[in-house]
Amino acid sequence: MRSRIITGVLLFALFLIIVYTNNPYLNYTLLGVVYCFAFKESLDLYGINNKKLTYAALIIYGFLPFTDPIFLSIVAVVFVASVLAYQKNENLKIVAPFIYPTIPILMMWMLLQYGIEYLVWLILSVVASDSGAFFIGKAFGKHPFSPSSPNKTIEGAVGGVILGTVVGCIGCIVGDFVSKGFFQILFSSFLVCVFAVWGDLFESYLKRLCGVKDSGSLFPGHGGMLDRIDGYLFGVVALLWSLSW
Repeated sequence: MRSRIITGVLLFALFLIIVYTNNPYLNYTLLGVVYCFAFKESLDLYGINNKKLTYAALIIYGFLPFTDPIFLSIVAVVFVASVLAYQKNENLKIVAPFIYPTIPILMMWMLLQYGIEYLVWLILSVVASDSGAFFIGKAFGKHPFSPSSPNKTIEGAVGGVILGTVVGCIGCIVGDFVSKGFFQILFSSFLVCVFAVWGDLFESYLKRLCGVKDSGSLFPGHGGMLDRIDGYLFGVVALLWSLSW
């Protein structure tokens, strides 16, 4: 528990530094570090024994500042699929890491182009949703949510989504940085929290297939990189989708 608290405090301090400095070079570098660790962890979860793929992922990431993240994601998947076809490689799982976590992490950079405030919105919503799901589930949870994550309950998931939606809305209104109407802010926050639940569930699903408790051991008491960002990876897709309306 002590290591978990210390790690949480350090991660929060790093988050404050990122928000305060809001330096695009620092943001790009840190996001690249996140991507590197997340990608390597995903190789283990997918059961892919090919560490050279990490170099390919970093090359793809290097193009991120110069092109549209969505287009780059599609190019990455098409390129890897083409290499598989050329080599007549029967391991189709090699494409998987270039879909998840690659696409959502590249979309994180896209979200940052809207402004650092939008990242704060995403993080506030997901953190509140995760915390609400944990505590409400512990207090009132009776009905299992999914076989992929037996510890999660319907009560916890619903309570977490409600709390995350409220916190996300309050953050936007107090910060006054989103040029959207109240109902769109409300729905966007709700959408982020719902997607975050499925992001966490998908990560649990992958770990259960692999037979591991955590995706890694990078953060003492917290697990690996993917354990820390799973909700954000699905939540960012929802937020960017809603911002396009």
